[in-house]
Amino acid sequence: MMRFDPFREIEELTQRMDRAFGNGMTTQGARLAPPVDVHEDEQGLELTLDLPGVQPDDIQIEAENQTLTVQAKRDYTRGEGRTAHRVERAYGTFIRTFSVPAKYDLTKVEATFDHGTLTLRVPRSEAAQKRTVQVRTGGQLNAPKTVEAGQNSTAETQGAESTQGA
Repeated sequence: MMRFDPFREIEELTQRMDRAFGNGMTTQGARLAPPVDVHEDEQGLELTLDLPGVQPDDIQIEAENQTLTVQAKRDYTRGEGRTAHRVERAYGTFIRTFSVPAKYDLTKVEATFDHGTLTLRVPRSEAAQKRTVQVRTGGQLNAPKTVEAGQNSTAETQGAESTQGA
């Protein structure tokens, strides 16, 4: 579903180490990767990201060239006359980038944000939808077969070869 990106894995490992040892927690330029669940069904992909404390206006979603990027910002504000004794929550820029296969239509992404959870739905493209194809053999119409878009059945392949040779 998603391609392995070693640089993203290294960035996430660095962020985990920083969180574990308390480095860069309140740095304004910190880039954090929010946790995500990715599910797939016949309609398409569903990505669910945790963005606690983020305002909907501070979320940017970009879909371009089979890449889906989610960026959000949560600022740290310390009130006047207050001393911070412990700051453990993550602040700064949250960013996550996903490589989306071509069988999904990034022009129809839907996003909902509810109680700190962002849900993105990416539908399958029309060309990738399953459809029923009638197969003829010996002049008779056989039972319809459902084929996945982009796959050739044996009958289709043989038919194409026989028409090319004629």
